[in-house]
Amino acid sequence: MSNELETQIDDDLFRDKVLNFFKKNKIKVFLLMFLLIVLPISLQVFLFYKDKKQEQFISRYIEAEILVNNNDKKGIQILNTIKEKGNDTIKLLAISKLTEYYINNNQKDKALQILNDAKGFDNKMFEELSEIKKVILNFDDIKESEILNISKDNKSNFKLIKTKLLYDYYLKSNQLEKAKQVQKNYK
Repeated sequence: MSNELETQIDDDLFRDKVLNFFKKNKIKVFLLMFLLIVLPISLQVFLFYKDKKQEQFISRYIEAEILVNNNDKKGIQILNTIKEKGNDTIKLLAISKLTEYYINNNQKDKALQILNDAKGFDNKMFEELSEIKKVILNFDDIKESEILNISKDNKSNFKLIKTKLLYDYYLKSNQLEKAKQVQKNYK
């Protein structure tokens, strides 16, 4: 009987301690429960929403590419929208596709405008490609200093292309000695 009484007293004491703990720390306990339950769910919902949005941009880009290839102007509108609102990767794809479209349709000024407006990317390769495209689009009116400026970077991913542009510029301007020098330096 004494064992039963002790057990009952211990149980009552434990229950009282737990109730007192919850009364004193009610806010902390609910906050902890909230963080353990709601935070992971919210994070998953946020990541799902973000992925879904990226999927929408990708599908819109694919749709626009198909429309542009079929000479539908709606594709250009979609690419312009993506260029403004998409993530960096999709924006770069849209800018490149728009530039390609305008170059293929002999609208050099629009292609240059798109390349000039494309700023704020952390992608060094894109920046270099944009510079190269600008040089190619302005090749007839370009100055030697502009080509030399883009050819300076020895760690460039596009050193061969830049060197060939410099070589072609010297050939175009009948500076054959400089062209031979560029060719000799590259080999």
